[in-house]
Amino acid sequence: IELTDVNFSFAGGDEPVLRDLTWLIGPGDRYGVFGENGAGKSTLLEILQGNVKPQSGKVEIGKTVKIAYLSQSLSGLEELNDSLVREVLNRYQSHYEIEGKIVSPATLLEQLGFEKAYLNTQVKALSGGQKRRMQLMLILLDAPNVLVLDEPSNDMDIDMLLAMENLLDTWPGTLILVTHDRYLMERVTDHQFALINGTLRHVP
Repeated sequence: IELTDVNFSFAGGDEPVLRDLTWLIGPGDRYGVFGENGAGKSTLLEILQGNVKPQSGKVEIGKTVKIAYLSQSLSGLEELNDSLVREVLNRYQSHYEIEGKIVSPATLLEQLGFEKAYLNTQVKALSGGQKRRMQLMLILLDAPNVLVLDEPSNDMDIDMLLAMENLLDTWPGTLILVTHDRYLMERVTDHQFALINGTLRHVP
């Protein structure tokens, strides 16, 4: 994914959100992005996915890129509210290969800290943190090669965070992470960038 001289402003906005921003994301890159609230982090994520068009500049997404996006909201699970967790998992393949290991969706759910007892629970009865983990699991089951996470640690307690960190730590694809959680960012990303005044600054 390559962004070149990207400029973006909201309609009626006094200041541009992004200014002449250039960013190259290659296979296997693991990048963290941080910045103040309102700095434009979520807008940047939408642009690099091709969901939002900048006013000027170029956004190129490779033909083999398959992006999965974990947003700050849980809206993607609303249509599954009345389904049992087991029923949701049954919609997917029975087995997947992750890092050379064959796993089932139920096994992946366990790796994210779910107990088997939750398989017979309705999605709407899950806690916010449990829904968050289920949301992450479902996008991983779509086998993306680029994973974009916007504040994934929201609503999670320490045990939930540890399970997610372990999973992300060994995930083999490209990772773009926006978070205020410094520990999470330093653990699962290799390079960090600050979004300041509409542009990215590498922060060694």
